[in-house]
Amino acid sequence: MGMVPEHIMGKAVLKMTALELQEFIQAQCSENPALTLEEARSCPICGGDLVGDVCASCGSQPVQEKADDAPDEPWTPVELDDSALEPFAFVASPQALADYLKEQIRTQFPDDIQAVAEFIVDSLDEDGYLREPLIELASQFRLSVPQLESVLARVQSLDPPGIAARDLQECLLIQLRRLSGEMVNGQWSMVNEDSGHGPLTMDPGPSTIPLAEALLRDCWEGVCHMRLDKVAERLDTSREAVQSALRFIREELNPHPASLFRDPWERLAPRRVSRQSPDIEVRLTDDGLVASVVDPAAGQVTMDHIYASLYEQISAISHQPSTIPPADRAHIKECVHKASALIEALEFRRYTIRRVADELIRSQADFFIHGPTALKPMTRKELAEKLGVHESTVCRATQDKTLRLPTGEVIGLDVLFDSALPTKEMVRMLVAQSLTDGEIAGQLNDAGVKIARRTVAKYRDQLRLLPLQYRAA
Repeated sequence: MGMVPEHIMGKAVLKMTALELQEFIQAQCSENPALTLEEARSCPICGGDLVGDVCASCGSQPVQEKADDAPDEPWTPVELDDSALEPFAFVASPQALADYLKEQIRTQFPDDIQAVAEFIVDSLDEDGYLREPLIELASQFRLSVPQLESVLARVQSLDPPGIAARDLQECLLIQLRRLSGEMVNGQWSMVNEDSGHGPLTMDPGPSTIPLAEALLRDCWEGVCHMRLDKVAERLDTSREAVQSALRFIREELNPHPASLFRDPWERLAPRRVSRQSPDIEVRLTDDGLVASVVDPAAGQVTMDHIYASLYEQISAISHQPSTIPPADRAHIKECVHKASALIEALEFRRYTIRRVADELIRSQADFFIHGPTALKPMTRKELAEKLGVHESTVCRATQDKTLRLPTGEVIGLDVLFDSALPTKEMVRMLVAQSLTDGEIAGQLNDAGVKIARRTVAKYRDQLRLLPLQYRAA
């Protein structure tokens, strides 16, 4: 027997993120007159969405019984201590890099190259680099490679400095040349807010910037392999001057120009994650961890009362002659059946994600409280067995979903199923101690974490951390 439409609808809705679900509901309500979409209720305290009668964001709820001496305010704000108060909890998410770049393109570029420039922006990787071959990008617009390079050069002039570089060498050179243009009367000024740089943390001498540019432009291989004596000899300067220029490069330039547009948690498992509202929120209360499902359709999608009444009439007189034409009866039945299927699917999604969230905060309580090193290995299959459902149901319920931690950070749910996450976090902390991959592997093995040097190197690459020889001064 094939799958009935209700099951198809339920599986499709379960797989959607909160944003996708909101768009899908709006489309269904515009097509199906048997559906009614009520206006979302907002919390009078913080403006967040209400889940039932409780605000999912701040926990405020209506006063149940008003005492004689109670104020006229019908809502009671939740009482938060200083440790629970997060001043940025209700601030909008940072702007996406692509949106930021396109705003600059639309105000600074001629109309005839804006589409090409925006296409370049859409082709950038999550570090802000352009890894696609230019000949492939040029073919999309029937341009020659030199024509595309001309547009690319303009994109590389945008903020943040170093964006759209094709490799690390070009990224650093772009930033150095941007700094060169900010020299005022031979002195380095504090960089203004519009330049994309922060204030310089070290004051370079008059020869530091030209020497740094020469190092990157003419001695890249020698710099990569830290052959400082040969580099100094080639540039007819001292080893100390080369070390000073390299220190300036390391401290003042950014090898990841898109890093300001990424969440802090992306250092653990870098990936493209939607910056929209999370699908699940986890809060730490006096009673422990509490999970809330962010459902844009909670209590809003209902059956239209006119269609519901007509459907009851049709069902009641199905054995008697009806005044409603057959075509209209078929239309009413189809609309009501589809509306019922959607309402049931929404309830199934809400119930399933709620169960997943509750089990996650129960099984991974230490992770939510203490951080990534406390994550316990768990697969989606194991979670499905605990919930008594099929593994595919858990996969749909967690796919592309996001979760807000008690700290306010938003992560993808797939982070909770990354068994290597605690080890990656330990690798990240040991890298900060200027250890080689072999030394890191040795310390982890001494601590009871069995790991090979090549695995340490793989995790370090995933965390975008350079080998020791490239981090050394």
